[in-house]
Amino acid sequence: MEKFEKIDNEFYASKYGIPRVGDPNEIWKKIKDNRELLNWSIKKTKDKFGERDLVNGLAICDNILVDYNGVDKDIYQELVNLIYSNEQIARIVQDGYNNGGFSYLLMTLWNPNLKLTDEQKAFAVDEAMNKMGTVRHENAMNEYSKKLDEKGITDEQTMYTEFGGSVNPVGAKTGNMYMASLFSSLSDTQAHGSGDFDIRYWILRNPNWSLEEKQKLIMDFWTDDEIYDETLEQWEWGVVNDDANYKGEALPQFDKSEMYEYSYEELLKFYGNKETTDRIWDEIQFCKQMHQLRSQQWELEFVKPRVLEKIRQN
Repeated sequence: MEKFEKIDNEFYASKYGIPRVGDPNEIWKKIKDNRELLNWSIKKTKDKFGERDLVNGLAICDNILVDYNGVDKDIYQELVNLIYSNEQIARIVQDGYNNGGFSYLLMTLWNPNLKLTDEQKAFAVDEAMNKMGTVRHENAMNEYSKKLDEKGITDEQTMYTEFGGSVNPVGAKTGNMYMASLFSSLSDTQAHGSGDFDIRYWILRNPNWSLEEKQKLIMDFWTDDEIYDETLEQWEWGVVNDDANYKGEALPQFDKSEMYEYSYEELLKFYGNKETTDRIWDEIQFCKQMHQLRSQQWELEFVKPRVLEKIRQN
């Protein structure tokens, strides 16, 4: 098995090494045709301290999840089943930091054709609820605030906390709340992506969840209306700033204000090929659906509630 470990290490160095060594595409071509190596890669093992669950081939499994259409289907499914049955393996990150990189779990949601069981869906949602800003996170912070009150810790007392590299006096309660939030943000519970396109986006984008399920999730995923509004705005800007919209120009040739007015035929004429048109069209329909599931604040002021539409999902 030392030979297999060497191959996995070489593959990692070709993808994520500094500097990168070797051609990852050429190495992967040899790996994905070697069933014995793939079988070895997806087997559970322990880290060198015997404490944390891992898989034998960390870099290889990472690529199995990316190349889901090109790799052996049984191998892929066995790895998926392992991920959805093991929290520690679900949080493995090869690309990025452990508290926000592309986790194994997140990468399974990149495959729109992967069918998940109810138990697997519940597992993914449970992991997503650990993200900062969810109902669960807000409830945990509220509970911590109450415990501080019960202990008599208030901002009338002073503690010294490091902010931005300098030590500053702050209210004791505020300082404790800040540290609790900081520790949460550094935890591997945050592994599943970061920013506007973290695991919450991918669950809402995924066809395994029904419209009714997404109706509840989109409320539970973001308790702060302003943060949700900004997140949806960034999803829309993601469409506008897609590489396909630049057409060789310095700025995208796509009018955000007309985003929901474009017809499929107009987009097809603009892009000139069906694959790009389908991709952009589906993303526009997704954003439109999110507006229907949870309106932004300005919409609540000026637009009457709309009836939910069943929008095609890929």
